[in-house]
Formats: sequence, C-alpha cells, structure tokens
Amino acid sequence: MDATVNDVLMALETIAPAALAESWDNVGLQVGSRQWPVKRVLTALDLTPEVMAEARHRQADALVMHHPLIFSPLRAVDLDTPVGGCLQELLHHQIAVMSAHTNLDSVTGGVNDVLASHLKVDHLTVLQPLAAQPNCGLGRVGSLPDRTTLADLAVAIKSRMVLPHIRYAGNPHLSIQRVALCSGSGSGLLDAFFASGAQVYITGDVRYHEAREVEARGLGVIDIGHYESEHIILESLAKQLADQLAAGGLDVAVAACLNEQAPFKTV
Repeated sequence: MDATVNDVLMALETIAPAALAESWDNVGLQVGSRQWPVKRVLTALDLTPEVMAEARHRQADALVMHHPLIFSPLRAVDLDTPVGGCLQELLHHQIAVMSAHTNLDSVTGGVNDVLASHLKVDHLTVLQPLAAQPNCGLGRVGSLPDRTTLADLAVAIKSRMVLPHIRYAGNPHLSIQRVALCSGSGSGLLDAFFASGAQVYITGDVRYHEAREVEARGLGVIDIGHYESEHIILESLAKQLADQLAAGGLDVAVAACLNEQAPFKTV
C-alpha cells in the first residue's frame, strides 16, 4: 500500500509521542504536506548540506530529523539564509521534514536508553521523570556491571563508542558503579545528577564551570560530545519506523543517513 507523509507522522507518534516533548520544543511536521506520497525515508540528526545531498541522491521523500530544522519562530523566509535555502530546496524537490526531539529523548527505548545500552549501563530509572509519565523523561540513572575508576571508564567509553577523543573531569581514581547519563547537552540536569546518588555523569556539551562544580563535589563527569551521544539513535529509529510502517501494510524503505558527520574535527 502506498504511504503518505501523514502515515510516517503517525508511525513516529507511536514511537515517540509528541506529548512527551518539552514545552519549548518543536516536534512533528516541519516542512511539507501530510498528503505527499512517501516511498523512501531517511533519519538524521541535522539537515546539513551533506544530508540534503544524500536525500536527493537516494531519492528520499521524507527526512525524520532529531534536531528541528525550524526551532525559533521564523520572521522571514530569506532564501539567502541557511534555513531559507533549505526550505527552498525541500519544497522544490518535495521532500518533507519532521522532527522527533525531546520526545525521542524521553520515551522508553529512545535516545537515552540506546545510549545506556552502548555504555553498558543497566537497571535504569529516569533521571528527570515527567510528572504525567514517570517512566519517561530526560536522562537515565543506572549501574555498571562492575565497579571501575573514572579514568578507566572514560577509556572504555572512548574505545567502545569509537570516539576520536573524550574529556572528563574529577579524580581519575574515583570509584564508579552508579552512573547518570543524558544524551545531547545535559548541563541543565546537573542538579538531578547531584541528587541521583550516581558517582559520574555522562553527557555532552559540558562547560568549564560546570566541570569545576562536579569536581568540587567529589564526583566525575564525562563529556562524550553532543553529536556522539545522539547519532547512535539513527539506526534504531530507522528500524522502528520501518517496522511500524510495515505493520500497517505500507511499503516504505527507511534508512539512516550515511554521510552525516560531527561538526567538530580533531587535529
């Protein structure tokens, strides 16, 4: 059966309900018509030129992004700006864009649970539960299978996630077994980490003074990078979407973008 953008949106809603998104977020349909036909879907974090080129090369009809293309209200559609240029190209080639952001972070089986699996953290609870659904929310807290040190954990994560570099703050010999984590930029959940009983916080985008505060409290923080902590969801999201659409009898090919790269390079 032929599918439409609306079918993809309904499948996405099943995977990551929009009601789980933070109030400041912008999720769901960003560009396009719910009536447009869809045969191929790509998942990606950001709508970069590389992602756009791959979408056109692979003749994708829809992009399911983690980060919203349109986040702040647009005051004008200026085609000479990056967002305006994207909008022009998307509409010209009839490629729809939709976003699952903090709802995908919060939902069970979403970004934070996939990150916890990569880090081998289990017995999970939610770091900052949603009032309406305490089993969902931002971040996770759990345990490592074996006690280790902060320095050894950082090295293990760097190897396991094939990271070009890793940053950590705290006593290298700090004994670690209980872990808090948050995909993306988790600085806003530092107080939740301090109250969690975890010895280390694994996230991205940790700033200098935040690292100093963690250090002063005798705890540890490991910064694995914003992109690196979220890119791992793309294959899982593509599979979940493919399964949902197939269950509805819809013939849609879904895949993760292959050419997306982190913005930062190391030398």
